Amino acid sequence: MDTQEISLLRDTMDRTTDGLPPLPDLAPLAVREGRRRRTRVRLAIVTTAFGAVTAGALGLTLLPGANTGVAMPAVVPTSTGATPSAAPSSYPSVVVEETPGVTPPDNPDGLSGPERERLAAHQQRVAALLDDLLPTTVTEIRPVKDNVRWYRITSGGETFHTTVSIRPTDDRTLEPCRSEPTRKVTCDTVTFDGNREAHLVSMPVNTSETLGSYVTFLYDGSRVRLSVEPESVSAPVTPRQLLDVAEDPRFLDLVRDMDENPVETKAPPAIPAG
Repeated sequence: MDTQEISLLRDTMDRTTDGLPPLPDLAPLAVREGRRRRTRVRLAIVTTAFGAVTAGALGLTLLPGANTGVAMPAVVPTSTGATPSAAPSSYPSVVVEETPGVTPPDNPDGLSGPERERLAAHQQRVAALLDDLLPTTVTEIRPVKDNVRWYRITSGGETFHTTVSIRPTDDRTLEPCRSEPTRKVTCDTVTFDGNREAHLVSMPVNTSETLGSYVTFLYDGSRVRLSVEPESVSAPVTPRQLLDVAEDPRFLDLVRDMDENPVETKAPPAIPAG
């Protein structure tokens, strides 16, 4: 190996290791990067193998970023300076046909162009966080166009309705948390982020055998709700796994930003459980 080849090899090794932390932190970084890369690979496989079939079965229209009618922004960086990963630069939207064969109108709320772009940027930020924080069994995440709190996630070839809602509210306490074993409803109250209270709920949806997962908490003037609901099988994400999303500092940064600059209208008052 001559001097020039040695120099090229050193340059390549320097570029490869640029930005990596000191050696004691290398193992956890590698584990995290491996998880993300595995997710990206699975995403590519599932998108190819199941995309058209799933969309047809659930009345979804897949929209590449260039055809949504709204500029699809790059993922909005979070304020924590997280290590860059191989995450996609954007998450293409879908349109959900609530009545099969009937495409909903474009821009149903009559929003201005800048406001639609702001809401789309918010959905991109949420999708990037879900992509990073949900279990690796979730292989695809798509925002629902013109529904700022709705997303579709894919796991095991099945697609599930997902909600990430941060709505202004006048409520100052959560409704009572009650489990009903005979109806397969469980509700746990947990504390996170200091003394913040959250309700973790698992309950049947559609049938008694298909369970949905829900997390609800209050943040200053907002009610926050994360949920994954079943289609033909139970949700692939448990309430505890949704709590992992909710308590991540990056997600709480997002909640704080949306509490100050809401993307949703005010929530109606909670109805106490009877």
